[in-house]
Amino acid sequence: MKPHLSREIIYSIARHSNWGEEGIADWLRKEQVYAGPQDWVKFVRLFLLALGGSFLISGIIFFFAYNWADMHKFVKLGMIELLILAVTFAAVFTKLSGTVKNVLLTASTMLVGVLFAVFGQIYQTGANAYDFFLGWTMCVVLWVVVARFQPLWFIFLVLLNTTFVLYTQQVATHWSFAVVMDILFILNAAAVVIWEVLATKGRVGIQHRWFPRLVGLAAITVITISMVSALFESIDYDYGLAYLLGVAMYGAGIAYGLKVRDIFYLTALPFSGIAVVTAILVRIGENVPEIMLLLATLFVVGSITLLIQYLGKLNRQWHGR
Repeated sequence: MKPHLSREIIYSIARHSNWGEEGIADWLRKEQVYAGPQDWVKFVRLFLLALGGSFLISGIIFFFAYNWADMHKFVKLGMIELLILAVTFAAVFTKLSGTVKNVLLTASTMLVGVLFAVFGQIYQTGANAYDFFLGWTMCVVLWVVVARFQPLWFIFLVLLNTTFVLYTQQVATHWSFAVVMDILFILNAAAVVIWEVLATKGRVGIQHRWFPRLVGLAAITVITISMVSALFESIDYDYGLAYLLGVAMYGAGIAYGLKVRDIFYLTALPFSGIAVVTAILVRIGENVPEIMLLLATLFVVGSITLLIQYLGKLNRQWHGR
């Protein structure tokens, strides 16, 4: 099996050999590490495809919005249902490329939301209720599982988060803010773990990691907010759940980041810890705010400086530069 040589490994070999810059550039170009004309053509095609799908959905939405009063309710619902069927059948039963089919399934997912919104407006079932987003989410689960398409996963996760937030605002109004943040963390962290497991098994592509990093950043943010908010409330605010989740996140996240050499986890998690420790210092020094504010400022500056130095050293060890 042909070994995989990344650009960093090639540069590391070049620094300890007589391999010249021209030879490196030729090798990288031959192995298609550099983007060539075909790569740019592929990028433009995908970009225009995604742009066309977005314009299609936008045009459908504006068409219904402009002609709303002049259309019969069965025409409104029937046209959207026909569009969903047509787009879905094109994604499933045609011989288009996998990327095109995924884009079509993403368009179908958005059209399902349009259908639910139109139905809610006609029969006054409410388009801002949690069950509206719950029904939308349930109807597209199969497409999300089949597609393995990061933009579609992201839309699905947004629907899940929106459903839960609206549920807490409309039904579970007695839940504390920290508990809501804790559950949001569990939801988004589970999505990141599932993605990483699938990536380890080769079920999803690892070339583009924007989905786990964006969702992971959201999970880290909500649990950090939960820990800080619980710090200024009583212990029964969430019974210490935020701190248990935070400790588990720091330990597992940093260990995984070191194992797979992913600098993202080793950057985002320490910054979260710095924020929490700073909040603890401010909480302790409420009676002497001036002194504690100075100490907190010195802690932030010193800890960030040490973190940057450590990450720079780690990056040189990993990549030889």
